[in-house]
Amino acid sequence: MGINKDKQFNLSKRKILIKSLADGKNATEIAQILECHKSTISREILKYRYLDFKSESKQSLCSTCSRNPSCTLKHRCGRMICGLKCAGCKSLEVCDEYKEIKCNRENRFPFICINCKNINSCKRNHYSYNPQRADTEAKDLRRRCREGINMTASEYNEFDKIILNGVKAGQSIYHIKMTNNLPRSLKAIYNYSHRGQISVRPIDLPRSVTLKRRKAKLPSEYEYNENKYVDRSNHLFADWLVFQAKRRIIIYWEMDFLGVPHTSDQMIMTLVIPRFQFVYLIPFDHPKENDVLQMFNTLDELLGDDFEKVFEAIITDRDPRFNTFRDIEIRDDGVVRTRVFFCNPGVSNEKPFVENLNQQLRIIFPKGADLRNLTLAKCNEISSNLNSRFLNSIDGKRPIDLFVEYFGIEILKKLGLRIIDPDEVKILKFNKY
Repeated sequence: MGINKDKQFNLSKRKILIKSLADGKNATEIAQILECHKSTISREILKYRYLDFKSESKQSLCSTCSRNPSCTLKHRCGRMICGLKCAGCKSLEVCDEYKEIKCNRENRFPFICINCKNINSCKRNHYSYNPQRADTEAKDLRRRCREGINMTASEYNEFDKIILNGVKAGQSIYHIKMTNNLPRSLKAIYNYSHRGQISVRPIDLPRSVTLKRRKAKLPSEYEYNENKYVDRSNHLFADWLVFQAKRRIIIYWEMDFLGVPHTSDQMIMTLVIPRFQFVYLIPFDHPKENDVLQMFNTLDELLGDDFEKVFEAIITDRDPRFNTFRDIEIRDDGVVRTRVFFCNPGVSNEKPFVENLNQQLRIIFPKGADLRNLTLAKCNEISSNLNSRFLNSIDGKRPIDLFVEYFGIEILKKLGLRIIDPDEVKILKFNKY
């Protein structure tokens, strides 16, 4: 019996079918063996039978006579000078010993010429069924049926327009699908793009292009000279793992600076909450250690008592600008407001979320871009757009919605961010905001 019971025919079922036909079983008996309806058997044979012998366009009378193989009759046409047998003569129109081969196999079960006793004498069309051939044709038919896009012209035009407009606004395919409830899977839409069936091509999707291989460096090469004498005891990554486990911390931040631009002293600090994929961008003008400290002091003033709740812990790299971490942790009155921990040099997977974000930000802040006159208000607008995207990594939710659900809308407003309607989300170069 076939392994795909109650489903499509497979090679195993087709072999059972042809063997049953050779044994002389009827459609009902075969259907009982294969546990399907007898009409399924008939449709299978009719669909995949093939012409094994084609009858001639102008046949002789003898070609449909059952006496053909043993016939020795002569002169049935009245031409006495002909010395040939009449069998196969196309001039013969009438014969008193003609016995027609009555055959309905072409139109009635089994629809093929298997086990036919007149197969050698019959000159009609002969049909056969081959399991391997039928299985190959069925697979090819399924493949061809799944090609293309199953839509009307108007549906396709609307579908293509939605995706194209979304990509032009810098939205991801996933965000476009979730915002517009597109009736196709994410994989199908990407396949349409790769096959050229929609206007958006893979080159239009910024994360689809192949990245260059990075030059390998030893961990020691990532260490800054300014860090040689900095004491980070109790603030290393191993200390963070213990601290996180003891406090059961699930909401914390990963912090980093976006790669140094060559045309401007302006830099961008990126902060990410891994649990929510929530992004917060802060611009700096040629930042120093004290500038980072001042930034946290400003946030402390903005958030007030909520600062300790929002910034319970921070993971960052060993950038010298973070060397004032002890002052960042403790207020002037001696109260501990946050905890800062450092990743090991060259181990970027200890803060993977902010590293991934920095890659995404290259769409907005290309390398070599002049970031002068980049304001906090513009960074807040960019952060709001990034946080208003639907993300597959958080089950199709939006980071900004999760942040508000956990911290409340007032804290979001204090940070200068806002909720943006999904249709209005833009992920463009910074100078287009």
